[in-house]
Amino acid sequence: MNEAWKQMQMNEEKSYSNRDVLYEIEQTIEELEIYLESNPDDEIAQVQYRQFLNKREDFTLFLSESDDRIYHSEMQA
Repeated sequence: MNEAWKQMQMNEEKSYSNRDVLYEIEQTIEELEIYLESNPDDEIAQVQYRQFLNKREDFTLFLSESDDRIYHSEMQA
């Protein structure tokens, strides 16, 4: 397998693992939303909820920047 194919394979594997991480973040946010509906006074859960919202925002920004870098490197090849 040549280097270009190896790189594409690695990028695809990273993409799947990144989607798994994003899925787990989304699941945690949903679970916290459900929990907070019943327990709106739980300050720790509220903090965790905000942290996971920030984490999702940061991670989606990271993914978009990562996709841009991959796209540009593929265009150069």
